[in-house]
Amino acid sequence: MAKFSFLTGKRRVFGALMLLLLLPAIQTWLNIKIFRTSPLAGYSEPAPRPALTWQSLRDNTYQPALERYLTERIGFHDLLVRPRNQVAYSLFGQTRAHGVMMGKDRTLFEQDPILGYLGRDTVPMAEVVANVQRFKTVQDTLARRGKLLVFVIAPSKAAIYPELLPAAYQGQRPLRSNYDRYAASMREAGVNVLDFGGLFRQWKDTCSYPLFARGGIHWSGYGLTLAADTLFPYLEQRAHLNLPDYRRTGLEVTTTPRHPDGDMTKALNLLWAPASYPLAYPTVEFQPLRSGQRRPRLLVVGDSFVWNFIEQYPYLDSLFAPDSRFWYYNQLVVWRKHNDQLTGETNVAQLDRKAELLRFDVVLVMFNEHNLKVFDQGFSQDALRAFGGQ
Repeated sequence: MAKFSFLTGKRRVFGALMLLLLLPAIQTWLNIKIFRTSPLAGYSEPAPRPALTWQSLRDNTYQPALERYLTERIGFHDLLVRPRNQVAYSLFGQTRAHGVMMGKDRTLFEQDPILGYLGRDTVPMAEVVANVQRFKTVQDTLARRGKLLVFVIAPSKAAIYPELLPAAYQGQRPLRSNYDRYAASMREAGVNVLDFGGLFRQWKDTCSYPLFARGGIHWSGYGLTLAADTLFPYLEQRAHLNLPDYRRTGLEVTTTPRHPDGDMTKALNLLWAPASYPLAYPTVEFQPLRSGQRRPRLLVVGDSFVWNFIEQYPYLDSLFAPDSRFWYYNQLVVWRKHNDQLTGETNVAQLDRKAELLRFDVVLVMFNEHNLKVFDQGFSQDALRAFGGQ
């Protein structure tokens, strides 16, 4: 009897282990959700199903591709990613997100801005001069038609907080960066340039609150409002505008980051969010139009730093005309929307660029310091071509 009970117990344990091994396959096969899981954050290209050919078998490309394809689709994949990432983060101080690195005080950085700050991705000086001269030509071309063109340099987190960089980069001497070259060249050439990289370096030691969040890529809500208080008076003065008024009515200090101040933290896909240091969020009220004021048409060409002026605080929606536009990386029209739908062409390459540029009062080109390695993403080249090289 005891022997029978012992064997029965072993069979039950063996059966339970086999069930655990088979559960992921069963979930994949039946396509059912046994446990509710929130979708993973961050961007990744899904692995395609590889084609089985003699060539792929011979050069050993089929097997790794199939392994990646199956791994992404195995049952409980997303459910198990977060515990794995949490252990790596909490116990070993490691991040499991592509391009995200942990610095001092568990401050998160992207690798590309670090390399940009250190001057490890510089372009030839001749290229810098040629790009700046072309941009100045476009600026003058638009100015003759009563349009204002401004280049805005958004700050780099790595350049503002170099003392918090990961240990591997501590002690490395920064070389002359693309930011250094372009900021100086644009000033010398007479380009309308608003350098928030330089301003944030000045403000860092006098600001009461962080200009970047511990787990954020972009300027914090507090840093954004400081930038706005400089940017829009600058546009008013240079373009002779009288924009709608806005004012700060309060300040909330919290350790709960508001979107997108925790975008890198979210990309880590942890079980629970790590602590944030106190962040400040001014309350901004936008006033209705007064006599003599108008909302001009604005075109913004830039990177993801522009989104904060739309999503975090509605500066662009409140101060500029409804037919204003945002050309994301000079490729996609992504703002504005009517009833949550973009109206008109969304591929910038398909637009009549000359007609588009001439219908805006202000054209703002805004790129982060580390993106200056590609300057304006071809905007000035496209614009100059549209005007026939004028």
